[in-house]
Amino acid sequence: MYKYSLDKSSKKFICPNCSKKKYVKYVDNESNAYLEDGSGRCDNDSSCKHHQYPNKNCVISEFIKPIITRQASTLQSDLLVLCSRNFNENNLIQFLKIYFSEEAVQSVILKYRLGTSKHWLGSTIFWQIDPQNKIMTGKVMLFNIKTGKRVKTPFNHIHWVHKLLKLEDYVLQQCLFGLHLINESPKKGIAIVESEKTALIMSLFLPDYIWMATGSKSNFKKEMLLPLKNHPILAYPDKSEYDDWNKIALELQKEGFKIRSSRYIEDKDVSVGTDLADIYLESRTNNSIKVQKQLTKTEIEVNRLAKINPAIINLIKTFDLLDNEHNEMNID
Repeated sequence: MYKYSLDKSSKKFICPNCSKKKYVKYVDNESNAYLEDGSGRCDNDSSCKHHQYPNKNCVISEFIKPIITRQASTLQSDLLVLCSRNFNENNLIQFLKIYFSEEAVQSVILKYRLGTSKHWLGSTIFWQIDPQNKIMTGKVMLFNIKTGKRVKTPFNHIHWVHKLLKLEDYVLQQCLFGLHLINESPKKGIAIVESEKTALIMSLFLPDYIWMATGSKSNFKKEMLLPLKNHPILAYPDKSEYDDWNKIALELQKEGFKIRSSRYIEDKDVSVGTDLADIYLESRTNNSIKVQKQLTKTEIEVNRLAKINPAIINLIKTFDLLDNEHNEMNID
């Protein structure tokens, strides 16, 4: 952009050459004021053609046009009440009940103010609520009721409440899922994950932390984390995302953030995309299987005798001996 340019308004002045009111003056693009030297151009090109150029009209690359920011939109608070029902039809909530008690699941519903949407049968609403309890938006997602995985076929089932409501000129400004909890437990450390579902699950496994979610890999950034600057933050990136999140965490440390990125998932032999909830749920599943495989009275007695005389084990395996209920025996 040049420092000076002809006035783009319709205002005209008397031309110093032809004396007609067709003279357009030059303006300073930084101050929007007319130049005092009277430089300008006559619009009467056919007969006058008078053009007085301003002195030293250089390019001002450092001049940046002010950016006009619009205030973020919010949703009405009564939506929380309207959508806080029908949890028996909510796929994610029913999945959580496989691993956690009814009481524990109910507590997480209230804590994170979860909702149920009619957009897709069984879908969940994750509200994004800021520390002032303003609802910035809500993300609607559909999960498989048996696996707890997101439904991605025949398309990725993700939508936004403000779009479903068809709110015109909605200015979206996202915040961390769970950010409102910062006011309830100000002394707790904060743990950040990517998935909203993971934040819910980990809040049940490790309640000593306030669990929040970015909602996407790209949302792990300064703008989203700024409300937490004075709080200790531990980030748990998904498998293969550690390098990106750690780089951001290190940059934020230079700006005074008390943040670090954990290698806990990255150092495990798990598939790409595995998150913290996957690891903890698998551990609970394995422990559950072990409990189900408790030894019978016969197996306990046989194992006791086998410690005295190990030959009993070979005898059982050689002749495929069964217990008194005709079942195979588990021998340590």
